[in-house]
Amino acid sequence: MKRPNILYLHSHDTGRYVQPYGHAICTPHLQKLAEEGMLFRQAFCANPTCSPSRACLLTGQYAHSNGMLGLAHRGFALNDYSQHILHTLRRHGYIAALAGVQHIASHTDGGAWRKIGYDRHLGDPSVAHTAAAEFILSNPAQPFFLSVGFVETHREFPDAHPEDDA
Repeated sequence: MKRPNILYLHSHDTGRYVQPYGHAICTPHLQKLAEEGMLFRQAFCANPTCSPSRACLLTGQYAHSNGMLGLAHRGFALNDYSQHILHTLRRHGYIAALAGVQHIASHTDGGAWRKIGYDRHLGDPSVAHTAAAEFILSNPAQPFFLSVGFVETHREFPDAHPEDDA
């Protein structure tokens, strides 16, 4: 049986009010993907913030088990990056590529994609859509897990101020 390619699209703060879920916000490309791929209608979010939510999805573990109890850019991290789904997929012949943001490892060292275990980094969020399309059109010989992270819909997040926590 041929192994399917896996395209994991994720964005910040987009919500569910888009065309594939029956709402008026026109998203024709997402609609086409939903029609030709898989659309989850009975899903829930395991955590209310970005990093822990993604970590739960990609490890299959709740945040209290995987270690991602807060935002990656605030110093939180997975206990064990080998629990990320891409490592399981690799054992089954997949290659793993990242285009855009991933938000489960800190970007401070510039090699977060390596820390997680991606085989290739295709570019930052400003070129994610183009880089992902070029990767897919290159027709890789192996099945792939391609993570494409978009930030265009992200709301501004205030800086932490200790005096505000009083």
